[in-house]
Amino acid sequence: MTSWTVAALSFACMFGGALGALALASRLPEHHLSSATQDTVKLGVGMIAAVASLILGLMVASVQGSFSSTGTDVRSYALSLLSVDVDLRHYGKAACPAHALLSDYARGVLVQTWADAPARLQPKTHAPAQVTLSELDNVVRGLDPATDSLKSLKDIILAEMRSVLTERWKVSGDSNSQIPTAFIVVVILWLALIFSSFGLFAPLNAVVVGALFLCSASIAGALFLIVEMAGPFDGAIQVSPDPLVEVITYMEAKPCPG
Repeated sequence: MTSWTVAALSFACMFGGALGALALASRLPEHHLSSATQDTVKLGVGMIAAVASLILGLMVASVQGSFSSTGTDVRSYALSLLSVDVDLRHYGKAACPAHALLSDYARGVLVQTWADAPARLQPKTHAPAQVTLSELDNVVRGLDPATDSLKSLKDIILAEMRSVLTERWKVSGDSNSQIPTAFIVVVILWLALIFSSFGLFAPLNAVVVGALFLCSASIAGALFLIVEMAGPFDGAIQVSPDPLVEVITYMEAKPCPG
């Protein structure tokens, strides 16, 4: 489910449950609303509220940690690309084809990862980024170093490209860290039950309805933020692509030497 769907559904369940309970309370016999009944219901709902608050706290901590980790992974990935770029430049004219492929690969990754990537950084070819990376690897392996220093530099570049591949898989894995739908549904049902208990024993007046509305909207907003941060590369809250954009800009600021 999308973050907007979760927010709308949770608000509807919480506020709708509270209003339904307010309407039901006026039709129930008096003994169903006795103080003993209220104490029993409040005790049970209090236990659910404690579990729900604990789960929400853990969800916030988990998605915040994952979101921050994803930002770190993106910066590390951009640094790996930059390292390959610098060493390809040091290699000289023979590495210029590889340098061009590296730039196009970085563009492809940017577009594949961020749907709203800048139009000016679209890849120059229509091949998937992984195909471009494979072609880049073949070109680097085909380099024929004339000196020991160039041979050593070639080995370094190949090692850095393995690092690029590893970092890419980490970033790809971060994009798939979604909250299970069943988990979200259960939390929403708990919250709906809690708000229904509020409405069951509350007086029916504008202040109560307004308070329940604002509380429902606030918690729905919290769930929106949680689900939104669980998808770090899309939506209103996302990891910034700036590190990758800056690396691509640096790569293409100067032509390949030679």
